[in-house]
Amino acid sequence: MAPANTQAGIQAAHRANLLKAFSIPPGSRVLEIGCGQGDCTAVLAEHLGPTGFVDAIDPAPLDYGAPQTLGEAQAELISNPQFGSRISFHQRAPEDFLAGAQQQGIVYSAAVLCHCLWYFSSPTLVLGTLKALRGSAKRLCIAEWSLSSPHQAAQPHIMAAIARATCEAHIPDSDQNIRSLLSPSAIKNLAMDAGWSLAEEGKVTPAEGLADAKWEVEMLLADNEYGVVRRGQERVGASDVERAKVLVVLESMVGVVKESMENISSGQSAGPLRCMDVWWGNFE
Repeated sequence: MAPANTQAGIQAAHRANLLKAFSIPPGSRVLEIGCGQGDCTAVLAEHLGPTGFVDAIDPAPLDYGAPQTLGEAQAELISNPQFGSRISFHQRAPEDFLAGAQQQGIVYSAAVLCHCLWYFSSPTLVLGTLKALRGSAKRLCIAEWSLSSPHQAAQPHIMAAIARATCEAHIPDSDQNIRSLLSPSAIKNLAMDAGWSLAEEGKVTPAEGLADAKWEVEMLLADNEYGVVRRGQERVGASDVERAKVLVVLESMVGVVKESMENISSGQSAGPLRCMDVWWGNFE
């Protein structure tokens, strides 16, 4: 695994903390949905040990991602001599993959969705996936950003996420990383609608060095095709009137994030910019 003082190491430690909350026994066969570049996959494979196995699925193109693409990152993990043989990656839509697994009679000890629900194009797709999992996994383990934090220095992360989700909600063909901004209560409602029962839940406060807040704020404020104001100007709205209404909201949100960042820079907020808390839930 990556050295603890690197961003990769901090990301791995963050996911290891979430896995502790999931309480998945070593030796389990686990299905991971929305694996991306495999940050959680690697931690899962190491935790499960030599008798465990991870089927990791993600429908995203293998050339998606930077600085390392999904394909490059996944190939690197599979070649890892310590745990690569415990992983199988599948570029498939979750419901398609699960249909095949059910035909083969495969039942997983647990299904893990770690920091992936916001990528889904709609809550309807999330609901369909959770329903499909009912016959394929004994337990459901979910972790997602909570949209809350006891730390004032996490407010820019929360506001940046809300602003980006607001923008992408008005772009039908969006492929950005925040498309379905689901709160913990919304996730629980979807899971219960899919037939799952909440067994336990909690929150994890990420380490100060976790860089997701920095990345999200920088992307929000960027003066390029990823910046929320420019995306709003170029991609939002079927009419000038609709676009103008959305832009007012986006520009106001950006202003709030900038002010919060200035408070952090000036020392008015305790500590450096940090990530919001992560909510986790175990379902049966």
